[in-house]
Formats: sequence, structure tokens, C-alpha cells
Amino acid sequence: MLWLVMAFLSNGVAQFLQKYLHAEGLGGYQASALVMMYVAGALAGVLLVAVFHGRIGRREWTAGAVVGLCSYGGNFAVLRALGSLPAYTVFPVVVGGSILVVAAVSWLIMREKVSPQTRWGILCGVVAVALLTVG
Repeated sequence: MLWLVMAFLSNGVAQFLQKYLHAEGLGGYQASALVMMYVAGALAGVLLVAVFHGRIGRREWTAGAVVGLCSYGGNFAVLRALGSLPAYTVFPVVVGGSILVVAAVSWLIMREKVSPQTRWGILCGVVAVALLTVG
């Protein structure tokens, strides 16, 4: 549960910083802000490895690099979207869209069992995200 709380808070801080950059008109600092966020994350990761005496193999470095690049691309896209769309549209689509993609992939590709209520929830979520993007 502690890890879930930490994930919730850290994701919230990143989104708050993105909104802050947008609200303060600091669009020219997007690249440096992203670099700072990822350098801080890398330092935290190195610290955790040192504290827990972990070993990182080639497979872990590769997976970390791929996930990091995807995350960087997503955060870059959020900052760019905030330049042309209101935050009340961007964040629900980004957060809700991610939840819907994970739920749909789990159900359709990974064949996880999904109740009829959950299927309706996924459908309602898709409709909600679509309405947010056109509204």
C-alpha cells in the first residue's frame, strides 16, 4: 500500500509541475523542466540501488531506458498539449485515457476476466474521454 501511495503522490507532483509551467507561461522552459524531472528520478533510482545493494543487468537497463523514453515522450506531449488546450481537457484525457488503455488491453489482449459492469465502465470511460476531447 505504501508503494501505491508513493506512486499516487509522485505522479500528482509531476502533473502539478506541468500545470504550473503552463500557468506561469514558462513554455520556453519545458525541455529543461523535463530534464530536471528525469535527472531527479535517475538520482533517486541510483540512490535506491546503492541503499539496497542492488545489481542492474543489461536487461534492466534496457527496460528502464525504454520505459523512461516512453515516459519522457508522454510528458513532453502533455506539456505541448497544455500549450494549446485547457488543463481541464488535457489531464482527464491523459489520466483517464491511460486507465482505459490498460483496462482494454488487459481485457482484449491479455484475456483477463472482466465483469459486465467493468465492460460498461470501460465503455462509459471511452465515451467520457471522447466527449472531453470534442467539448
